[in-house]
Amino acid sequence: MNSLAQLWCYLAKELGTLCGIDPVRDIETVSRRVENEGDAFLRITLPAFGKGFDQALDRGKYSSDLALGFQVRGGLPLFLGGFLRKIFDSRGRIFDDPCIESIRAVRQLCAFMGKINAECTEARNRAAVHGYVEADEACFQWDHDPQNKSLLDELSSVSRFSVGWLLSTANRQIAMDDIVPRHGPGATADRLMGNQKYHLSYWPEKLHDRFPWWDWSMVSPRFNEEYGLDVSTSVIEAKLCLVPKTMSTPRVIVMEPTSLQYMQQALMAVFVECIERKTSMIGFTHQSLNRKMARLGSITRDLVTLDLSEASDRVTLRQAESVFSGVPDIWEALLATRSDSCKLPDGRTRPVHKFASMGSAVCFPVEAITFWSAVLLAVQRYHRREDGFFRLTYSFLRKLEGRVRVYGDDIIAPYAYLTDIREVFSQLGWRINTAKSFSEGFFRESCGGDFYAGEDVTPVRVRSLLSTNLRDPNGVQSTVSLRNQLYLAGYWETAKRLDQRMRRVTKGLYPVVTEREAGVVGRVSVCFSGKTQKTDSQHRSLQKCYMLTSPIPANAAIEHGALLKSLISPSEDVSHLERSGRPSVSYIKRKWMPITSCGGSWYGSWVSPYHS
Repeated sequence: MNSLAQLWCYLAKELGTLCGIDPVRDIETVSRRVENEGDAFLRITLPAFGKGFDQALDRGKYSSDLALGFQVRGGLPLFLGGFLRKIFDSRGRIFDDPCIESIRAVRQLCAFMGKINAECTEARNRAAVHGYVEADEACFQWDHDPQNKSLLDELSSVSRFSVGWLLSTANRQIAMDDIVPRHGPGATADRLMGNQKYHLSYWPEKLHDRFPWWDWSMVSPRFNEEYGLDVSTSVIEAKLCLVPKTMSTPRVIVMEPTSLQYMQQALMAVFVECIERKTSMIGFTHQSLNRKMARLGSITRDLVTLDLSEASDRVTLRQAESVFSGVPDIWEALLATRSDSCKLPDGRTRPVHKFASMGSAVCFPVEAITFWSAVLLAVQRYHRREDGFFRLTYSFLRKLEGRVRVYGDDIIAPYAYLTDIREVFSQLGWRINTAKSFSEGFFRESCGGDFYAGEDVTPVRVRSLLSTNLRDPNGVQSTVSLRNQLYLAGYWETAKRLDQRMRRVTKGLYPVVTEREAGVVGRVSVCFSGKTQKTDSQHRSLQKCYMLTSPIPANAAIEHGALLKSLISPSEDVSHLERSGRPSVSYIKRKWMPITSCGGSWYGSWVSPYHS
């Protein structure tokens, strides 16, 4: 049996002990199916079974259609049956007071391996590209369907009030060019990295019409004679790429040209600052409010959590135009910074009919604002049907604070509006992900926080394959992070198994650390056991450990590029003109660290039996 399956079995035994259940038959089932099906059982089949379990929590009843691929008897699957029978009765109906520990155990065992970053098969990659193209064609058809004109007018009417109020300040700033461009950390279509991005040689004509190159790409027009910035009708297309996500599907990212990304970042910064200052109904930087509202909804059941499938790929150009019709200067800037075409992995170039894909800096804020506007349209429909004449007002929007929340494609709204929200989203061509949307029972999920009746049932997830040696720095750090998450979640025996593994990998250099000590290869513990090995010139106790180092690549900005970066992105880092960009390599080295950073304290060297 492989290491992932062994880890799952250790965790199943520990969860069985916590819940008073003997999971030996479940362990036998997993061992047999992993031998026959490989890791796909742990990383695809089990997570799918877990999604069915979540739906059963929402419906309040387990049905056979939720356990495809598993034998069912008496209304419940035999697999994990000991846990399930503490949650559901013999007819599959959920108990009035189900065992929370068993709910947490089932979700933990099912979701444990579902998010491991992995390369997909070629067939799954082709399916992902096909899905992207299919969604884009659906956007084209939706925009050219004359029956949608009345819906667009309705959406525009709501947005002229709501978005006009929300983005009035941002509209004024953009109209006065009171924005600061910047470069993002990611890859771009023209393959410029780090400080290279400040030496732009390409500025598309449509971008120049709204943002003249001499005002935005160079410190002074006289530099153009020396560096030769190309302003022409030629186009550098955005490039679609596939990034490892899970074994079942890759993440589809579209890399934007550097010049467009440069101005998109300026617009995004204005949106985020303006919106988060005015309302809590749309979020970009903090997910904690979503989790609080999801927990509240799991208690009162009057808040629903919705998740959309292919969210960014379903917002059409005309839908975005209707939403931003009340802020024309913003819409003009968005069109100027938008990619009109995209190159697929097979070399084909196709026009883009959606507003933007994941990878554009303005994709996230534009989709959030659009989803929020659609929710307000549903709210207006509900009240007009219930109360007759109704108009959105500022005071009414204030009443929705704490009741409506949009964070990307994670949406929280009152249960009363659910039917209208579903109707509006369906008319707009958007797909609600029923496997991750919850409205009926006591289960709610949003932004990585999972709750049942107010209890946190969020699982710990494996993010990468378990490390086997120090030549895999990221794998070592990921395995240590997994161990620490399991320990803090209360799964000490499973964490102990990973401790044994990591002691072999690190050859014993595996100290106790604090949670805040980033990069140190060590274990978190409620009991300190640091041992002093020497002291430094400041009389601090030191101990040797391994540390993950990810150096910023050498990437110099010179002459005009250095001056431009210093003016628009001042940094306290003295080497920012010499090194920039995302680290491309990581390595682990041994280092002496202060014992206070590695878990030591005045508690001395007392060691609990767990660490002996």
